[in-house]
Amino acid sequence: MLRSLPLLVIIALFCSFFSCKKDPLPTIVKGTVVDSKTGEPIPNATVEFYNYLPSRDGQYNEAIPEYASSNAQGNFNYTVRKDAKYASIYSAFGDTYTYIRKRLDYEPYKITMESTNQFTIPLIRYNAAIRLHIKNETEQDGNVYLVISNPTSLAEARTSWGVIKFSPLKINQGEETTYVFPTVANEYTTIYWGGVNFSDNAPPFSDSLFLYVGDTLNYSILF
Repeated sequence: MLRSLPLLVIIALFCSFFSCKKDPLPTIVKGTVVDSKTGEPIPNATVEFYNYLPSRDGQYNEAIPEYASSNAQGNFNYTVRKDAKYASIYSAFGDTYTYIRKRLDYEPYKITMESTNQFTIPLIRYNAAIRLHIKNETEQDGNVYLVISNPTSLAEARTSWGVIKFSPLKINQGEETTYVFPTVANEYTTIYWGGVNFSDNAPPFSDSLFLYVGDTLNYSILF
């Protein structure tokens, strides 16, 4: 009787009885990393992906990081692991002192599984800097706790990535050290410091600095 049935009907009947299962289609993520102001492509940028795999006990999804790099035209191409339940673009970053690291695991950059996803990722360029001079003149404290916070860095990072911390920075009496921090102009960058850890309390000292594009501002902390 089966010989008289069309071939497609036979295949359908076979699958219904033996639970035919297709292999999942590949999940591909491609796109371009660009300068947010000029639109120029950024070569050698890193795009960080998280593949979420079911744990051995099935209680949670384990995040496995993998990375893709942009080519000379700023383009990247990545294929999600076949065993991933779902995946996300976690962050993208270029040279640490040129561009702000951008966090991306939210709706505009959501990855649709078993399809080809296309994104353009703009990175904000640092365009000013603070040259910070720190000197221990009194040795009342052997350490200084320091936080530097910039609104754009915080917004792009959406986490404490936007805050530069030293906890603590040890400087002996009479010693002086200098650091250069890239930042974003035309907004206030705030510096907090003190001789004790103020992570859960108001900092002993703070100052807000406004920088213009291209500025390198010298700032001194004496303690």
